[in-house]
Amino acid sequence: MIIDNGSANLNDWRHVLPASNFHVIDQGINAGIAAALNTGLRTVREFGTAEFAVLFDQDSAPSDAMVDQLEQYHDELTQHRQPVAQIGPYFFEQNRNHYLPFIEFAYGVPLRKHARRNVRWTTADYLITSGSLVPLSAIDRVGSLDESLFIDYVDIEWGLRAKAAGLQSYGVYEVRMHHSIGERALKLASIRVAMHKPIRRYYYYRNALLLCRRRYVPVAWKIHEVARLSVKFWIFALFSPRRSADVRMMIRGILDGLRGRSGKYDDQRAGRPH
Repeated sequence: MIIDNGSANLNDWRHVLPASNFHVIDQGINAGIAAALNTGLRTVREFGTAEFAVLFDQDSAPSDAMVDQLEQYHDELTQHRQPVAQIGPYFFEQNRNHYLPFIEFAYGVPLRKHARRNVRWTTADYLITSGSLVPLSAIDRVGSLDESLFIDYVDIEWGLRAKAAGLQSYGVYEVRMHHSIGERALKLASIRVAMHKPIRRYYYYRNALLLCRRRYVPVAWKIHEVARLSVKFWIFALFSPRRSADVRMMIRGILDGLRGRSGKYDDQRAGRPH
């Protein structure tokens, strides 16, 4: 199932899909990643009796066996541990050329959990959307993805909300996937930072502050995220090739986050309700 979020080239590729194996839903407009995923999840239920949904971005490259492997881990984990919120692969971020860790806070400190010998899986506070296998029963228990965020932090918010509801996210080191974050990477010595369009800076800073207003989000996460984004603000302000636009959108995001504004950026600028 493909949810097209208002792309301009839908008719250029839609006709090449096998008619019997794909269902394309044309949103008509860019309704945001959360709205697109919620549309897909609702449609999955309408099509039959599926137990799981597996979510992907357009630029992800899963292996042929990935879904079956994640489902096997789900069955194994549910036999011995708390209910599963989602299970995802260990993914290789192509722009930065390395595997990204699973994140879990312990005693107020974020643990960055990379693959280790003889360790097949680990717990995590949240996963990236792409590649995650989600039991539909978890959606019933936790609720839909938060469409008010539009894009960015949608996966983090749902993962933290699921954890607060008593469900656990898991990352599987033995299941791997290639994926790209951003347009490219900004290189600073040995550090590579994902680069996005300036509008994404707005959503990043705004949505981080919106999550800081929510009671179910751990205090340790809030402190760490504000500190992390403070550092990134100066990185982009000093080194981004689009520093002027980046700074302008980061400041707008900070102000709207402090005001509690959500929804699509264009709607806000036009003065419509959100």
